Amino acid sequence: MKTVILYEDQDILVCEKPAGLAVQSARASEMDMESELRNYLHGCGVYVVHRLDQPVEGLLVFAKSSAMAAKLGAQMKNGTMKKYYRALVCGRMQQTEGEWVDEIVKKGNGVGEIVTGSAENGKQTASDVHAGICEEPKKQTRRGGDANAEAKRAVLSYQVESYDADTDVSNVKICLQTGRFHQIRLQFSHAGHPLVGDRKYGDENAKRLAEVLGLKSVALCAERLCFRHPRTGKQLDFSVTPGFHKK
Repeated sequence: MKTVILYEDQDILVCEKPAGLAVQSARASEMDMESELRNYLHGCGVYVVHRLDQPVEGLLVFAKSSAMAAKLGAQMKNGTMKKYYRALVCGRMQQTEGEWVDEIVKKGNGVGEIVTGSAENGKQTASDVHAGICEEPKKQTRRGGDANAEAKRAVLSYQVESYDADTDVSNVKICLQTGRFHQIRLQFSHAGHPLVGDRKYGDENAKRLAEVLGLKSVALCAERLCFRHPRTGKQLDFSVTPGFHKK
């Protein structure tokens, strides 16, 4: 089994997903985390609470019943479940910390796109950062994306922990406040700092740096997960070391 179980009780499973393994797969012949855990539990119920992109590694919590899944889902919705990520991004970022607010559209071809958004309460959009400006808030308009796709608000905060001048790579800690489609990869790419190894939203430099660093997947890890146990209410806090930091 590729999935690593870090914690288990009668209600939940906290697991570490390796890069390349899907949480759920549309192909019956392709093994995924949900299938692995169902086999591990001898066919008993496994309920997906949240997901990671297939190339992304890191922490996920699964429920063993629909009731526990609903309670964990409520924590995601009200923001009490905290998800922290670690990424290697191309280039040196102008600001060492900040918060981005954008609008993301999920297109029909399996990719996402940032459409024109607005800065809220003085917060920068990724578009503003890419342009090197912070404009006054303006009405949201749509540009690009599918005509019938719904634009969803995407918010994250970040902190640059180090910069390697030799490789021109920044080590960034990220806290997601929303969980939109390909959100981290989209917002950093749109700000001019694609994730190292991102073949969907990165440029040739992102691919080149992955080869230089010996990475076979995108340099993104859900490294910390904090939530309350859905039955006991006890605060739980889990963390892992990103694979790209082990090299």
